[in-house]
Amino acid sequence: MADEQDLERSYEATPRRLEQARERGQVPRSRELSTAAIALAGAMTLSSLGPALFGRLADTVRNGLTLDRRAAFEPDRMLTALSGLAQGSLLDVLPVLGLTLAATLAAPLLLSGWLFSPKAFAPDFARLDPLRGLGNMFSSHSLVELVKAVVKCVLLGVLGTFAIQHAFGELTTLPGQDVRDASLRLGSLVSSGFFVLVGGMLAIAALDVPYAIWRHRKALRMTREELRQEMRESEGDPQLKARVRSLQRAAARKRMMAAVPSATVVVTNPTHYAVALAYDESMRAPRVVAKGMDKVAQRIREIAAEHDVPLLEAPAVARALHKHAELDSEIPQTLYAAVAQVLAYVYQVRVWQRQGGRAPVPPSDLDVPPGLDPNAAA
Repeated sequence: MADEQDLERSYEATPRRLEQARERGQVPRSRELSTAAIALAGAMTLSSLGPALFGRLADTVRNGLTLDRRAAFEPDRMLTALSGLAQGSLLDVLPVLGLTLAATLAAPLLLSGWLFSPKAFAPDFARLDPLRGLGNMFSSHSLVELVKAVVKCVLLGVLGTFAIQHAFGELTTLPGQDVRDASLRLGSLVSSGFFVLVGGMLAIAALDVPYAIWRHRKALRMTREELRQEMRESEGDPQLKARVRSLQRAAARKRMMAAVPSATVVVTNPTHYAVALAYDESMRAPRVVAKGMDKVAQRIREIAAEHDVPLLEAPAVARALHKHAELDSEIPQTLYAAVAQVLAYVYQVRVWQRQGGRAPVPPSDLDVPPGLDPNAAA
């Protein structure tokens, strides 16, 4: 049962998976939006530029059909005239073509933004698989596309019929009007009918865009195992991270042990805790160069003994320093008095070792403020 849940795509795509899909050129696409945008651009262009465009094209046709006798017998002049008429016609329709091209490019940008993916140009031979092609033909997506096509045909057919019926009475009067006036009026009626159809296309696109986004996100849904794999890749393998942390602790412990020989004194519990302190006249306050419990404390004491670093059994101070003092940092101000007594004893020991005399007595009642000793607090 757990394996089936791991294989079920029931988790929404993560931002990283969406970004990876975008890099491969997989973004939501809606052909209905592009079709509606192109139709709308064409309708607006013909509505605003239609009369002027019709006049210029009519002049072009008139000029093309007007030939003098001399031009009829000189092919070179006919070709020149034809080239000029073609260029003029192209310039006349260029605004329509330009706005249509702009709409073609703008529609995908509205849905998915700017995207250029070289990976999309890579050949995908899996698309040549006939079994895959048959599967796509009889898939649920194909059924949805069929339903959309039928609905679109019915809707546009109904709107087209409505537009024709609405303008039918006026269309019957056009044969009795002047050719130019009738042509202009016919263009206006066609433009109005075109806008009606464009309205239907926009309604279809308004339904298709959310479906395209939903289908895109559904196709990118993830299984539980994929989600775990991505978390491992983004955050690192837990076992590897644990290994790295272990190596970091080992390196830090090695550096800490290397600092013990240069310590001024090691304060012990005497067995469970050990804290090595360093202090000289250039320091503002004593610093903790090493600390540890149990086996680490034992190793600190061994290294200190090997290098003749003084050891002082002061359980309360050792526990307080281990809990409240950070490694490679100055001791807390609240422990200045207690540590000062420890350092004073160390200096007395050094003087005794050099000059002899009576051995100093280790301090027994050190000034550790209430609440700093973990055992006393307990």
